[in-house]
Amino acid sequence: MVKKLLTLITIFFLAKPVYSVNHKDYIPPKAYQYKNILLNEITTIFPELPEYNYVPSLIEHESCISLTHSRCWSPTSQLKTEREEGAGLFQITRAYYSDGTLRFDTLQAMRDRYKDYLRELSWKNVYQRPDLQIRLGILLIKDLYYKLAMIEDEYERLKFVDSAYNGGLKWTYNERRACSLARNCNENIWFDNVEKYCLKSKKILYGRRSACDINRDHTKDVFLYRLPKYKLYYFTKEDIKNALNAR
Repeated sequence: MVKKLLTLITIFFLAKPVYSVNHKDYIPPKAYQYKNILLNEITTIFPELPEYNYVPSLIEHESCISLTHSRCWSPTSQLKTEREEGAGLFQITRAYYSDGTLRFDTLQAMRDRYKDYLRELSWKNVYQRPDLQIRLGILLIKDLYYKLAMIEDEYERLKFVDSAYNGGLKWTYNERRACSLARNCNENIWFDNVEKYCLKSKKILYGRRSACDINRDHTKDVFLYRLPKYKLYYFTKEDIKNALNAR
């Protein structure tokens, strides 16, 4: 009886960290497997990125159903429906119209744009190439960042990048314009400004949320809930300085 009780106590304490992780400071262990390659790719492709920890924060949001899920921070993480497939760490997406024709294919579009960087990446091997998933994700963030160069504050611009990453750049442009035409709205500030002028569909899609809800929750989740812990525990200023000096 005593032996059985001790066994149960041991199991409880071993299991406890899995079920009671503090989301405010818990970073999934798999995240550290990709820290060096992330840092190398950022400093090579996009060294001027104003907040390096935005990238792992985005990956966590995109790939983690929960922080303890087996596919959290996994290159095999997948969202697949009849009309859409999201692959890997960044949920690289291709989508289809109701008649089955292709609506857009982010992987192919980025491969065509960056042949020298992404030549080896395809839908046949995407789940086996986390290195190329990471490269594509950083290139996409960089593209959006410079397409939103009219926003002078570089850190603030990243919030618009995030919204565009999730919902499409044209919507971000249109929502900035809607804000600029409204009273007391600054089109260069996201939270409590452009955030309030969502032009996306209000029709319920997944989990009682609309496209508008999903997009607004995305930026809020990445910047207010995930980014603070990565700034504390992931890429330090020293990490970034050393990586840049080693280039």
